[in-house]
Amino acid sequence: MNPVNTKPYELPPDATWLITGCSSGIGRAISELIAGIPNQRLIATARNPSDLSYLPDSNPDILKLALDVTSAMSVNEAFAAASKHFGDSFHLDIVINNAGYSLSGDTESATEEEAHSEIETLFFGTARVTMKAVEVMRQHKEHRGGVIYQISSLAGLCSFPGNAYYHAGKYAVEGWTESVAREMHPDWNINFCIIEPSGVKTNFEGHSKSHTAPHPAYSAPDMPARVLEKWVNMGIKSGIGMLGPNDIAETIFKIASRGEKVPLRLPLGPTAWKLIRQKYEGFLGELDAVKDISSMGKDL
Repeated sequence: MNPVNTKPYELPPDATWLITGCSSGIGRAISELIAGIPNQRLIATARNPSDLSYLPDSNPDILKLALDVTSAMSVNEAFAAASKHFGDSFHLDIVINNAGYSLSGDTESATEEEAHSEIETLFFGTARVTMKAVEVMRQHKEHRGGVIYQISSLAGLCSFPGNAYYHAGKYAVEGWTESVAREMHPDWNINFCIIEPSGVKTNFEGHSKSHTAPHPAYSAPDMPARVLEKWVNMGIKSGIGMLGPNDIAETIFKIASRGEKVPLRLPLGPTAWKLIRQKYEGFLGELDAVKDISSMGKDL
């Protein structure tokens, strides 16, 4: 397979950052961090630009834009507005695909509209912004390249009951991103990094989280999804093991600015690291268990 992220990445002193989903949580934390760093340019986006009032209006290096990732027209208009605002000096160095929400609940009760909306936002929205960013980055005459971050989740590699369509969207982003990363010419210096945090202290229990209607067949307290909900709610209330948005923002900046190769995948937090390791160790055991069948009479 073609290697990815083959060269160390050097963050330019005048880097331009484009971030989606900046109204709250991780997106807001990253925006506030970048806004406070001299000479860094920020394009902060949200469906409703009024949600970006925490950023100053008078700084020419900060541009606040409306962006609905589910609309190709909105994505194109946002990129055009950024190019117009910064003029001939416009370049795009860091893109952070953060917009999204979680759909949870009993999968059997999910409507097609709910399922399509989730995948449209998580996957197709990310794909639209990513490919527009690649178009801009690869055409830069100096090939200064860049880093495209996909804010995925532990849920992009490990599946749990009651979140099937959220997992579907995140799994799609991860597989798609790895494939696109392998399409890049090394000279373009376009790097990809999939961020995989575990629980984050954001407003995901607010407008960034949607629930399907309860299904009576899954209502018993010993059903797997109900058991998981109990433990998740306890974790949210206690805050134990939860990551802060500011911690994630600082880690993202560190990866871009440390002058080293960018990892394709980056689990964040002890919970994410341990569970992902457990999954792959278990998968290796499962692989060994079916070795004789998988070989189909051939030598492995």
